This record gives sequence, C-alpha cells and structure tokens, in this order.
Amino acid sequence: MFNYKPLAALVALACAPAVLAAAVTQLDEVVVTATRVADKASELPANVTVITAADIASSPARTVQELLSTVAGVHVFNRTGSPANAEVDLRGFGVTDISNTLILVDGIKQNTNDLAPPNLSGIPLQAIERIEVVRGSGAVAYGGGTTGGVINIITRNGFKDQPSVRATFTVGSQDLKQLDVAVHQASAQVALDAYVQSMTSDNYRRNNAERNDNGGISAIWRHDGGDVRFYARNSNQGLRLPGARKVDPTTGVDEFVQDPRGTKKPHDYAETRTQDYGLQARQELAGGLLYLDLAQRHKNIFSSQSSWLDQRSTDESNGSLRYERELGAHRLAVGVDGQNTATDVDNGMTLSPASRIKQQLLGVFADALLRPQAGTTVNIGVRNQHVDDDVHDLTGYAPSYQKQQELHAWQLGIRQALNTNLDVYAKLGQSFRIANTDEQAGVIQFLVPQTSHDKEIGVAWQQGSSSARAALFRYDLNNEIHYNPLAGDYGANVNLDPTRRQGVELEGKTQLAPQWQLNGNLTWQQAKFRSGVAGGVDLAGNTVPMVPHWLANVGLTWLPQQATRVGMELQYVGKQRLDNDQANQFAAQLSAYTLTNLKLSHQYSKHVDVSLAVNNLFDKQYASYGIRHGATGPDYYNLYPGSGRTMQASLTLSY
Repeated sequence: MFNYKPLAALVALACAPAVLAAAVTQLDEVVVTATRVADKASELPANVTVITAADIASSPARTVQELLSTVAGVHVFNRTGSPANAEVDLRGFGVTDISNTLILVDGIKQNTNDLAPPNLSGIPLQAIERIEVVRGSGAVAYGGGTTGGVINIITRNGFKDQPSVRATFTVGSQDLKQLDVAVHQASAQVALDAYVQSMTSDNYRRNNAERNDNGGISAIWRHDGGDVRFYARNSNQGLRLPGARKVDPTTGVDEFVQDPRGTKKPHDYAETRTQDYGLQARQELAGGLLYLDLAQRHKNIFSSQSSWLDQRSTDESNGSLRYERELGAHRLAVGVDGQNTATDVDNGMTLSPASRIKQQLLGVFADALLRPQAGTTVNIGVRNQHVDDDVHDLTGYAPSYQKQQELHAWQLGIRQALNTNLDVYAKLGQSFRIANTDEQAGVIQFLVPQTSHDKEIGVAWQQGSSSARAALFRYDLNNEIHYNPLAGDYGANVNLDPTRRQGVELEGKTQLAPQWQLNGNLTWQQAKFRSGVAGGVDLAGNTVPMVPHWLANVGLTWLPQQATRVGMELQYVGKQRLDNDQANQFAAQLSAYTLTNLKLSHQYSKHVDVSLAVNNLFDKQYASYGIRHGATGPDYYNLYPGSGRTMQASLTLSY
C-alpha cells in the first residue's frame, strides 16, 4: 500500500514556498519534448522543469549530469569515475536508468540501443540555452525507453545570436585541463555553428585518467516557410578504469576508508568512438508544419578488464516524419518513425565473435491537445510499435532467435487552471520498453517487452517571481527488464516479477530580495517488487536496488552587482540498497551523503568572463554506486568512491 506519512511531510513542506527549490522558470515556458512539437508547459498535463541559461550560470555544476542532479526526481550516480559517464535516473529506475529515461540534444536522441550511458561531455554548459525535463512517459511521442521521462538539451544555435567566437579555458584539481571553442556565423538565410572540445584529467582515483576530444558542425538554411539543418559530430573518449574498493566486514578489510583513491586494476581501460550525422527539416504545409528527421550513428566501444577483451560495434539509423497543425483551438500531431540497429559483439581473451544482434522498429503515433474552453486542456495520444528482433549467438551458450511483436502506448491527461495562479492536472497512460542489444546478448530465455501502467496527479502555483509545484506518481510495471543475480547459474538479464515505482516531487523558487533567489526541491520515491520469487527468495515488498528514498536540493543565488553572480548548492542523496541485493538480505546499504558546491562568476566586460567553482567543499567521502558481491548469504561488497574536493577556474573570451 502507499505510505502516506512521507506524503504528509512533503505536503506540509509545500506550504512554505520560501524553502522549496528547483531550477523552475515561468509556467508559460515553451517546451518541445513532450509531443515532439512546441507546446506551452502551462498547457501540458505533466510535471515540467526548465533549467534556463541564468540557472546554469549560477550553478557550480561542471557537467550536464551534475546540473540535472539538482532537479526534482533526478538521481545521478557514477560507476566509472568519469563525470562524462555519470548516469541519469529519472523517477527511480536504478541501474536500468538509461533504458527508461530518454535524453535528447536539440531533439536528437542521445541514447544508443545498448546499456552505455550517453556521453554528454561534448556539450559545454555555456553553450546551452535551456534544458527541458518532462517527467512521465514520452512513449506516445518517442516509443520505448521513456517511462521515467524525457530530457531535451537545447543549445544556442541558429539565427538568435550575433556572429561570435567563444573560447573557454578551464584548469582545476586532478590535473584538469579543458578547452572549449565555439564559432557562430549567420546571415539572413544561413547559420553556421561549429565547436571543438579537448579535455584531459587524472580524475579522483588512480588509473582513472581520461581524455575527451569532441567536435561538431551544423548548418541551417532558412527558406520560405521552413528550414533545413545538417549536423555532424565526432566524439572520442579514452578512460582508465580503476575498479571498485572492497569492503568485507568479516575480515575487517575496508579499502573504501583506508585507500579510497587506490586501484587493483592498474591495466583496465576503455575507449569509445562515436560519429553522428543527420538532417532535420521543417516546412509549412497546408496550414501546418511538416517535420523530417534523419540520423545515422556509428559507435565502437573497446574495453580491457582483467585481460578480458570486449568490443562492440553498433550502427544505428533513425528516421521520423511527422505533421502538426492547429485545428481551430486545438492542436493535432501525427507521425511515423523507424529505427534500424545492428550490433556485433566480440569478446574473450582474443576477441572471438560472440553475437550479432539486429533490431528494427517501426511506429506510428497521433497526439492531440484539445482546448475545449479557456484554462482547460486535454491531451490524448496513441502509438502502435512494430518490433523485429534477430539475435544470433555465435558461442553456442545462448539461444538464437527471431521474433516479431506489436506494442501499444497511450496517454490521456487533463490540465485545469483554477485561477490565474493555480493549475491542477491528472494523467493516465501505458508505456513500454524493449530489450536493447546488450540485454539480448547471452540471455537464458527470450525477453518479452516491459510494460507500465502510469498514473500521475499534480498542482502548479505561481505568483510574481515565486512558484511551486507538487506531483504524485505511480507506475505499475510488468516484465521489467533487469539484470538479476539470482537467475540461472551466474545471473542474467531477465523479466522481473511485477514491480512498482511511486513517489512525490516538490519544487519551487522564490525571490527573497532583488539580489537573492532561493530555490530547491524534495523528492520521496519508492521502488518495490509487488510479488514474485527468485532463487527461492520471496521478493514481494522488497526494495529495488540503487533507488534512494529521499533526494533534496537547496540552491541560493546572490547577485551583489550586475556583473557578479554567486551560487551555492546543497545536495542530499538518501541511503539505498546495494546493486545485486534484490533479496534485501544484506545488512550493508549505500550510505546517504550531502554535498556542498559553490561558484563565483564575474563578467569583466562583454568580452571577458571568469569563474571559480568548488565542488564537494567539505571533502565528503562518499560513494554514489555500490554492488553486493554475492547474490545470497553473507558476503563482501564493493564501493565506487565519488570525487573529493575539487576546484575549477575558467576564463571565457567572446568576440
């Protein structure tokens, strides 16, 4: 049953807007992620947060992931030690976070059809215009893998800015050296944007050195009634992998406390190379807008861990054609999209071929936003998705198969303005997720699609410069796709017994004085097994690992003068079950932690900006990820230490 005690505490807190917080803008901010077309947040039956360029300027965050970790309902953890590879979990999906949260850059999908998190290091924070976080399923608009929500990162490009060259030099702790250069040129019909980035760092741990080299170019041609955009991006990352720190209470070994920076994996490393290019077009047609998106991605991952070699080569093609039109007071969007993915996996001591996996997706959808009267909107959407899987295991240890399936998603929501300051909304829907290529390699049995029945209600209030939001959600999932250490002889990717995600999100902001702004958020969430038995263990009521019950953020911004900005953030992450502890029988849990981050920025002139950021100010020792070694019985566990105190100084020159 739903636990109402935390809800009562959260509602009580909601009555004090001065202590609520989040990076929330005005409610009429335009959002593009929910329907793949432009809708106002004030009309959507969803909990939407928009992080603006001003919010980013105040934040001490160094990466997109760190910035997202300050948003209600978002948990970020790290298994590699690289800030670029931190994982973003929206609404409590734990280690399957990246398979249930869709991340876009300028509307372009960043998730690949595997278990690797999107590398967002090539997006300098100074280049971001805003980030839109739409919680709740985006399955009607985007298909599978969006049950937690959709995040769209909008960069500064196109015809909005004057021609410019912008260069940022950053140095910092752990031998950080980074250069970001962006060039923008525009005429009446053509806009060109290009960027390059080079970053090296030793990171916190030994054998955790990293190098990131990224570059890209885009060109937009504007013509009568539309525009065409071409883009190409290249990303190369080399990362040393330090492994875990062992903690064994039975022997007294505690490498996490005794030597958090150490490693037992001095030779492990990984290399990732990604190339993206695509075409986006928009054209006025018959009173509406026609959109075309074509994208191609090639990604190669090579890793060496304890002399075990693994290489994965993925080619992925995406295409979408959709049409949007206003029909009187209403808006209708219809579309068709497809994806074709082919992955080759080679592993072993000598990189022997292991599996070849192909997946084809074809979906059609319709989404309507009805406005029956002033202050009332109704959202109705449906999707049909065809899936064609072709899996060939070349080792003989797992089955090969071909499978075709039809999946469906739908949503029904309503938003009602009670007065000029207060809105309420409610939403129902069904979403799904399909096993990706990593999960299909080496399965012990065919994985059926994950489905979720989604429910959400919420309220949004705004008066002047103060605003507050509250949302209550519940997802009932069947056949959740997850790695289960209790399955088979050695663990496997399986369909779990029924699970549930539910929670409450509160966020808000207030202007304390002309120079002071307070913002923050509080999240309570549960991830539970509703029923089931695995390996002789009754799972009913057990907590799904790597999902903290509590998340909280408080941010304070001070503008002592127009050119100077000071930002402070406090971030709390509650305790959580260790990965691999579905049985909930392990005494140890991942400890709660609180981090304090500061940033000072100053604009000397319109050409020169400087900033100084301090993260983990009090040098808190913590781990954002931990895993139990054994599946049952007493055993040791491994922790992956988070970074200690770091400082970064940046100089930005703009012309």
